[in-house]
Amino acid sequence: MLYSIYVYKGGDNMAIIANQSDSKLKLVLDAGLDENNKEITKNKTFANVKTTATNENVYEVATALAGLQSYTLKNIKKYEEYDLVEE
Repeated sequence: MLYSIYVYKGGDNMAIIANQSDSKLKLVLDAGLDENNKEITKNKTFANVKTTATNENVYEVATALAGLQSYTLKNIKKYEEYDLVEE
């Protein structure tokens, strides 16, 4: 994915391009309660998710992966990283 960001520096208009470089998927899993009755969560992170994958595709894969886990799925998170370069 490609975004253009405009930065104003000293009155000059400078275009910055944001190139998506990486995407990660995190499963947040419910691991029960501790001895103080506080929630325990476990995280599983999957790197190198295709940057072209839609949110729907990522969600479908996440729910399929959640079915293979020992703990119950609590939340799905998607992280995207961008390289910022001057145009």
